[in-house]
Amino acid sequence: MAARKVLTRAESQARTRESLVDAAQQLFLVDGYHATSIAAIAAEAGRTIGAVYSNFDNKEALCFEVIRRHLNGELAKLMSAMVAAPDDLESRLAILPNWWARVSGDTAFITLAAEYLITTFREPSQRAATKDLLDRMTESGRSLLADYLPEGVPADSPLMDSAILAVFATGTGLAVARAADAISRDESAELLSDTIRLWLTRLAEAA
Repeated sequence: MAARKVLTRAESQARTRESLVDAAQQLFLVDGYHATSIAAIAAEAGRTIGAVYSNFDNKEALCFEVIRRHLNGELAKLMSAMVAAPDDLESRLAILPNWWARVSGDTAFITLAAEYLITTFREPSQRAATKDLLDRMTESGRSLLADYLPEGVPADSPLMDSAILAVFATGTGLAVARAADAISRDESAELLSDTIRLWLTRLAEAA
């Protein structure tokens, strides 16, 4: 029988942290942020409450990690699909509707993100962490959009910031609208695609 590998302290802590995030995600998405306690998360993960606080300052920090991991995972899926698609604007944009329909239709996650934002609105440290995450997501969006700029449009065009913010804000609003059943999946995907196209056109006209 092969000898069982002894984990280093760092490896053990990483596993504990991952198990806590897994448990938190499962409970947050099913029961909601406010109804989920630290004790319930610890029990679901088979860990102690002390283990939770050894890895996260509070429930808000744990929820932030759930949201961060989820968003990074979805962005990675989109970028992989984009890289695998034919290298032209129409082929790449054709990927967006199905990806966006799935992401914006995840009502449980959209609701959790809204609960988190409302809860941490007056907490400077969590707001700073959230802003940092959103800034990094925005930069990823910038990289994606830069690949499809019309000919002659520089990546550092002054309008690029406006384009990125407009697409991000539109996407956020559409996701909330879908969660509230105020808009359909197809309408949401079409509006987001139209917003991207409109800004690409505007960037080309300004070049």
